[in-house]
Amino acid sequence: MPIIFFFLSISLIVFLSLVYVINPKKYPREFLFSLVIMLGTALGFYFNLGDYKYVNIMDMLYEDFKHEQTTDPRKLVLFLEKKLMKDPYDLEGWLILARTCLITRNIQKADLYYAKANRYFPKNSEILFEAAILKNNIGQTNKSLSLLVQAHKLDDKSLKIKEQLIKTLMLLNKTDDANLIFEDIKKNKSQYKTSDLVRIKKLFEKN
Repeated sequence: MPIIFFFLSISLIVFLSLVYVINPKKYPREFLFSLVIMLGTALGFYFNLGDYKYVNIMDMLYEDFKHEQTTDPRKLVLFLEKKLMKDPYDLEGWLILARTCLITRNIQKADLYYAKANRYFPKNSEILFEAAILKNNIGQTNKSLSLLVQAHKLDDKSLKIKEQLIKTLMLLNKTDDANLIFEDIKKNKSQYKTSDLVRIKKLFEKN
């Protein structure tokens, strides 16, 4: 936005200068011709250096970030925040933003962006799963369980969701409910690796 005001200011100065140098009443053609050239030049600068160009640069930098061509997470957060303000229906963008906030230890922002992502993608189990992990890590176990239950309803085949659901239920001393999830896993054990089943079974042994 500041660059727009800059060019508007320049345009106004040039316009006033033209009025001062060329009398519009006395030299209407010369004044009109000069004004058209001035406006054309200002528009040219705008489309090359103004918001239009700025948005293109944002998209290019976002692509660079996605392909790991830059490593500063703080810059990535700033760019994604601006990009998602204009295009909130970008699932990957929200996930990258929230994860990057976690990397930079900005837990409150990460929590906020998972919530915003869920607002735009309410039926996405990945958002709910990652938000649940965050809630669990900050001690909000009941909220974590609620999110995991929602995620499980959306994707009842996901082993990672089932495993985290069991862990959370165990933390809340809901062993019977955790056993029900494990029994469901065993019924469909052909879909999972033996090592995964062994790992999940050990969760009950620790209790």
